[in-house]
Amino acid sequence: MNYQEKVCTRADVRALYEKVVANPAIQSYRGYTESKSYGWDVDADDYVKRDGEVWFENPAYDADFIPEGVSDGGNAELLDEQLAEKEQQIMDLEDQIDDLEEENEMLELRAGEAEARAKAAENERDEAKAALIELRRALILVGELAQAK
Repeated sequence: MNYQEKVCTRADVRALYEKVVANPAIQSYRGYTESKSYGWDVDADDYVKRDGEVWFENPAYDADFIPEGVSDGGNAELLDEQLAEKEQQIMDLEDQIDDLEEENEMLELRAGEAEARAKAAENERDEAKAALIELRRALILVGELAQAK
């Protein structure tokens, strides 16, 4: 059985490797992005990056391993299909997350623009208020001058 998972960081690749090593039913694995494959090099204690779809061997793979609850290898294909389906669901959810993050960024940008417009309107209101205060003072002075004559 092969296993693959989308990765974004060095820690993701390391966690993937540890997950794979813990399951001797997995023969090969790969962490992936859109154009690269990632595996873990224990000796270097760092990830290995390759272009395209490249599979890395699981050092803990045991061809004779039978998962719990499976009496023979007959259900392995069904499990592979279920795993592939779950992986597709995960990828779909990750795509939805990416879309929602983009939408969130757009909304944050629009909110920032609205805040800037509100601030400009506030400043304009404050300037108009100051002008009205000065106009009232001037009218009071004109009134006082008219009464003094």
